[in-house]
Amino acid sequence: MSSSAITKSALCDSLKKLCEQKPFDKISISDITGECGLNRQSFYYHFQDKYELLSYIYLHELFADITKGVNYDNWYERLEGFLVNMLKDKRFYSNTLKSNEKIFEHYLFRSMHKLFIRFFYHAVAITRKRSDKAKFFADFYSHGYCGIIIDWATGGMRETPHDVMLKMRELAYENVTIGEGFRQNL
Repeated sequence: MSSSAITKSALCDSLKKLCEQKPFDKISISDITGECGLNRQSFYYHFQDKYELLSYIYLHELFADITKGVNYDNWYERLEGFLVNMLKDKRFYSNTLKSNEKIFEHYLFRSMHKLFIRFFYHAVAITRKRSDKAKFFADFYSHGYCGIIIDWATGGMRETPHDVMLKMRELAYENVTIGEGFRQNL
């Protein structure tokens, strides 16, 4: 591992450890560097501010592989794995999301949107039509799934990742039935 990677890892570990003790908003660069024994110059060589460090942690520890190898048959397993990884660092994610959920939401929305757009294009490919509505549908479902995940995390992750995943999977699979119900009752 390069010295740059070692330094980044030390800074990440330091922020995560500090988030166990106090709110993200109250953590300073001095706190982060003091926790891992580095100087402020080392921090600023790698990151502009603590928000960029937070973004780095989210991207590299949680979001880097979320969409790799995902398909219609295994997406719910990957979603559960994602939630399990969040639960492993429950205090960190709950703390940082309560302080600033926008960074997390940005990555989560992009990841969810990528999956949903792929699924909707796959679904309409079966009918040999490329739907202009796929982006709208992907936007809609991505916002909904992001909201559920963020609410779960900021609410203390009380439900198991498996239970959250089952509800999301049920919603995804029940869409046809729900759509037919709307059509019949309009």
